Amino acid sequence: MSERDGNMTDGRVTLQDVASLAGVSQATAGRALGGYGSISEDSRQRVEQAATKLGYRTNAVARALASGTTKSIGLVIGDIENPFFATVARGLSDVVQEAGYTVVLANADENWDMERQALEVFDTRSVDGLVVAPAPGSDASSIEKLGNRIPLVVIDRDLPGLDVDSVLVDNVAGAASATRHLVNLGHREIGLVTEPPVISSVRERIQGYEQVLEENGLATSPSLRAEGTPRLEGGLLAATELLNSPDRPHAIFATTNTMTAAVLAAAAELGLKIPEDLSLVGFDDSEWMRLVSPPITVVRQPVYALGQATGRLLNDRINGWTGDPKQLRLKTELVVRESCRKWQEPS
Repeated sequence: MSERDGNMTDGRVTLQDVASLAGVSQATAGRALGGYGSISEDSRQRVEQAATKLGYRTNAVARALASGTTKSIGLVIGDIENPFFATVARGLSDVVQEAGYTVVLANADENWDMERQALEVFDTRSVDGLVVAPAPGSDASSIEKLGNRIPLVVIDRDLPGLDVDSVLVDNVAGAASATRHLVNLGHREIGLVTEPPVISSVRERIQGYEQVLEENGLATSPSLRAEGTPRLEGGLLAATELLNSPDRPHAIFATTNTMTAAVLAAAAELGLKIPEDLSLVGFDDSEWMRLVSPPITVVRQPVYALGQATGRLLNDRINGWTGDPKQLRLKTELVVRESCRKWQEPS
């Protein structure tokens, strides 16, 4: 290889090697490969061709220092095992990748300390934008301060006093539609199986459930309500206790996909058939809910659209939009399947 093709005696191709082959200055080669600054199209093409010929790999750190951008988006989610967040991440990625950004994922495991550590890491690494699903106990002021430095969107959950962009779903209306469906089928004692109301989405679903019961003059007794930890084991304990009680409800609204699975497991253990012995409506349409027998009636969230809307809003902020914080609430849909039937007195 000639000197013009690059000095690669140590096995590395440098930016100067690319610049020499392209016949431009090193600064021009840096702008062409870094995607910043002004450069003619002819020079850009010659630099890109030289880089391809020499097998040059752009130094991402150097490019970030020169351009002021890392072309990366930090995403902090609550639970990496929850398929809800996988679909959110896909919707977000599909939007921001079109603008040249890569999504970097951090799992907070529904823990504020882990969330705080992830946010600090993303801040240190100078990501171009952040998306956060706040964990229980999240500090709104800390997230808002970070949002003043980095474009930031909160997704799925709201925090009191947090004044940043957010993309949520209408949980109250969704839970109300689920409860109203059971009321319209003639059920009068409708149970609730839920996670503790420590995040806004769960609190709002409980609100929608109670709102419809109150509108119809129905009981909201604590004896109809079971709270379990967010894991399946905790939900199973709560659901089993509720369904094993002498005055068990014959209809249940479950506030999350995990709690829906817990009700199904508890009913199976107790020998209860759905919908003959127990009508069930869940929240969030996981794929398995269509595959079990009978298929489960659910409140479907627009999860992929949630991620897409977040990506578009974040892109606007990164590109310089400075309007007041937006709060988008996407509509849910009640999907009626075969897990409910009209109320009949037990024989």
